Amino acid sequence: MALVPKIKFCITNKCDKVNLYEETSPYTATNNTGGWGTPNPNTASITDAVVNIYDYTGNSLLESIPFFNATTDVYSGVAGAPTPGAFLAVSNYSWTQTDGIFKVEYLVTVDPGVLYTNETQRVLFICNLENCLHSLKAKAVTECDSKSLSKLKDKIDQIELIIYGIKSAFSCGDFTTANSLIESGKKICDNLCDCGCGDC
Repeated sequence: MALVPKIKFCITNKCDKVNLYEETSPYTATNNTGGWGTPNPNTASITDAVVNIYDYTGNSLLESIPFFNATTDVYSGVAGAPTPGAFLAVSNYSWTQTDGIFKVEYLVTVDPGVLYTNETQRVLFICNLENCLHSLKAKAVTECDSKSLSKLKDKIDQIELIIYGIKSAFSCGDFTTANSLIESGKKICDNLCDCGCGDC
């Protein structure tokens, strides 16, 4: 089997930064035939590498994060190079995208110009919506007015159901429904009195 680059993409709890973990790991004949090293290329032969982030359809490029080019090299300084295990490749990369589903494309070019890419990969980020929910719960704990508390509980129930629906739709590959639910949750959070998403 040829090299199959692997990437893990995580968002921080403040929703404004992401961490990218390189998880290709060394080749083994038993459980990682797409890893670094013989019979596959190793990181020393890389001439270009980039992680591209698209909308869920894969049609709109939103972010392009270099891993290897004339000025960037995330591979050579890590333990185990040129056949490293999993490692944190990019830390606290600024993230300005709203909640949504994103297609992640990890492209690795090795000498003499052979291109390898990860398997089709999509990630779900609903950090702002989850922060909105946590903020509402925190507000409910200190709310003394019974009518206001009842309204808060209703909003909490709505958002919890929406989050459940988003995760269910995403796991089933129904990205259109998941995105529609994300927008519904965002509208609820944006329209709450005295509470924007994550700002209660």
